[in-house]
Amino acid sequence: MNMNRTLNFLLPRALDRSTATSLLFVRLVAGTAMALHGAPKMMAATSWMGPGPVPGWLQALAAFAEFGGGIAWILGFTTPVASLGIAATMIVGIAIVHIPMGDPFIRLTVQGIDAGPGIPFGGLPAWFVRAGGRSAGGSGSSELASLFTAVSVLLLGAGPGQFSLDALLARRFVRRSSAEAAIGRAGEAALVR
Repeated sequence: MNMNRTLNFLLPRALDRSTATSLLFVRLVAGTAMALHGAPKMMAATSWMGPGPVPGWLQALAAFAEFGGGIAWILGFTTPVASLGIAATMIVGIAIVHIPMGDPFIRLTVQGIDAGPGIPFGGLPAWFVRAGGRSAGGSGSSELASLFTAVSVLLLGAGPGQFSLDALLARRFVRRSSAEAAIGRAGEAALVR
């Protein structure tokens, strides 16, 4: 991969002010939720899933992706890397927790209901939505993990917007590169004379 393609992926895109403001709002809300989702996991980073097939170092990576990725979204710092880490963690969570437990995409009620599969709702498929019931552990649905994955895809595609540390650093990088290029051209011109 050449350097220009890497920089284009990492640097924020130029967006109009209202789009950048909307992305800021999404980053602040989703980043706060993600950081709070990952914070308790950071307290027992290598063992938050309990004993099982997932090694402690992978549990720590997932905890850091959630907590650190949420902070990164809030700041708009290393947004593509944070988004990839969060998306990967959420997709793995869906694959190794929600699907094997038979969780639907949406669970309409979780609290105060005995554990169990729940009942169909509104004639919709049971894999999509169920009313009542809950999983033995976890949220009982994959909607939150899916929503965080969708935010990750949005931020990967659109970037963090101009109100981010990524944009600030990109502007400084472009100014420095432009100044260095101008100095280089002036030096070449002086040698020609």
